[in-house]
Amino acid sequence: MADLATRTALPPATVKKKGRSLPYLLLLPATTAVFVTLLYPIATLVSLSFQRENLGDLIQHTTTWVGLDNYRDILTDRFFWTVLPRTFGFAITCVALTLAVGTVSALFMQAASPWARTLLSIAMVAAWATPVIIGGVIFKWLFDPEFGVVNYLITTARICDCRHHSWFDNTPSAFAVLILLILWGAVPFVTLAIYSGLLTVPPELAEAARVDGAGPVRVFVHITWPMLRPIYAILTVLSMIWDTKVLPQLLFTTKGGPYQGTVMLGLYIYTKGISNSQFGAASTIAVLMTLSLLGLSWLYVRAMREEFR
Repeated sequence: MADLATRTALPPATVKKKGRSLPYLLLLPATTAVFVTLLYPIATLVSLSFQRENLGDLIQHTTTWVGLDNYRDILTDRFFWTVLPRTFGFAITCVALTLAVGTVSALFMQAASPWARTLLSIAMVAAWATPVIIGGVIFKWLFDPEFGVVNYLITTARICDCRHHSWFDNTPSAFAVLILLILWGAVPFVTLAIYSGLLTVPPELAEAARVDGAGPVRVFVHITWPMLRPIYAILTVLSMIWDTKVLPQLLFTTKGGPYQGTVMLGLYIYTKGISNSQFGAASTIAVLMTLSLLGLSWLYVRAMREEFR
């Protein structure tokens, strides 16, 4: 009764002000965590991109501001303009294949028996949970020219004589191995996400379409796909971001070879910053890559929003 009397005695303006400030107080811990873990590193990265930071500067604790010189050097570097389209072309290819294979796998899971669906789910979760480094080592061993299982199976099947064949000495075949490695790690997540979306599609709609004579392809195109477009939009943006930042897969397989033919932005940044200690240049490339990804994501999300209006 006393608390009720106290609340009743408070002026309406005071109660209204407290009600407005409460959501911001509740969001304060999460906002602080985001600032510490995300905004502060990004601000530091942007700051480094305007400095000539190398190992000597870090040891001597000196800072040399160079303005836009790093951006000018990177944007006039021919190798950067070779790596940039290669990176996004590789990412687009991986995203398209991941969504295609993930969709087929999800539809197969939907049609499979419960025990088969359970086994597939366990296998996919296990593959997805495997660290990227271990996946890179496994693929390096699978495609080893001397003791690789792939060469042995292809030779045994008499498809070709692939004994002592090195998959990483040729740029197209090296990219093929990298794409398989990316798919191996990305397809499980996409499959499970699409399968979860398929469970939300009312079965009555598909059944009515089949009664009207629609086949599986038409049912998917005209019923399933429109209802799952938000999921595909999110998966496309996330996959594009993940596949653009490929680094461990390169370090444990091609290392950028042959003849720097598989160097992409992640490895380019790593080489500049870690191997060559050019932290200012590496930060500049990272900022440019982040801006490019934000631009692509914004364009795609905007197109999806316009479509749903």
